[in-house]
Formats: sequence, structure tokens, C-alpha cells
Amino acid sequence: MADVQIQQTPDAGSSGSGAWVWGLIVLILLGVIAWFVFGGGLHRTTTAKVDINVPGAVSPPAPSSSGGTAGGSVPPATSSPTKKP
Repeated sequence: MADVQIQQTPDAGSSGSGAWVWGLIVLILLGVIAWFVFGGGLHRTTTAKVDINVPGAVSPPAPSSSGGTAGGSVPPATSSPTKKP
């Protein structure tokens, strides 16, 4: 049998067509990352002012400065139960 050799030469316009697509994708990704890092995409600043004004709301009275317990009244201490043998 005879040996068959097939040689194909690439078209001049199609060589490297995938390279410029990958280059474009890399540039877009670098731009997005730079925007997040330097352009303020990672930190959020807001100028919103929240003002809660409920009509008819009354604040509780201020505590007296005479001292006392921190949580109100405390019941007297009881002895711990003993175990019977």
C-alpha cells in the first residue's frame, strides 16, 4: 500500500482568533476586579438618614440614683436541700 500524507495549512485570517477572545476576557476580568478594589465596589457608603419618630410614644422614666440592685428585687437566699441517706 501507498503511504498517504495529508498536510493542511491554516488560513492566514483564522490563526490566533481564539487568542484575542481570551485576551479580551482577561482584560474585562481585570477591569472588574480593579473596579471592586479601587472604585468602591467592596465597601458601601450610604447617605440615608433613618429617623424613627413615633407619635404618642412615651419614654420610660429615668431610674433613681439612690442605688440598689441591678435587676430589681432579689429573693432571699435559701439553703440548699440536703440528701438523706
